[in-house]
Amino acid sequence: MIIKKKSIREQVYESLKEEIVNGRIQSGEKIIELEYAEKFGVSRTPLREALRMLELEGLVTNAEKGGVTVNYISKEDIEEIYKIRVALESIVLKEILKKDRSCLKPLHSILEETRIALDENMESEALIEIFQRFNHELYEVANLKQVSKLIKNLNEYTKRFRVLCLKDEIRLKEAFLEHCSLVEALEKKDLEEALRINDKHLFQSMKLVLNKMPDTK
Repeated sequence: MIIKKKSIREQVYESLKEEIVNGRIQSGEKIIELEYAEKFGVSRTPLREALRMLELEGLVTNAEKGGVTVNYISKEDIEEIYKIRVALESIVLKEILKKDRSCLKPLHSILEETRIALDENMESEALIEIFQRFNHELYEVANLKQVSKLIKNLNEYTKRFRVLCLKDEIRLKEAFLEHCSLVEALEKKDLEEALRINDKHLFQSMKLVLNKMPDTK
């Protein structure tokens, strides 16, 4: 099998995107081409191409005279995104309930891993990774590739704020209990309860994200 090596443009794109979604490059901050070309050790051409890719995704805006600026996400954007997630994840849950209960085993394993990590007061970065794996596995179980892709794109768009929320110890424990209740409802094949729990989970997450957002724009 031939493994295709990523182009310089793709590598720069992924590095910039990671810095934006993880909040290392803040909303409203300008991306100076020369500065970042030197930082990544590349010419300005692949950097500009990477920035164009980010602009197509709505993460940055390229003003002719103002340079490239990281876009703000409005509170209205966040509310709309979570409404879309509620709709998409309801499709995911309905699909999971069509399957045998054995498909839930990976979710149980991740929940146990989460419980141990919380008991041991593991560092927030490691906990965040476990929580993200739970969501990823939930979508994998449903095996709806296009729906999963849409949710992933939405999550990338709001990741810079969701990461802050997952560093909130109280919210982490609440989210864990909500995940446990969700899997229990799926085990019982109780669609109404699963939807209720997931809607509540997303609503609580949205509230915290909105509280973490700056008031500007």
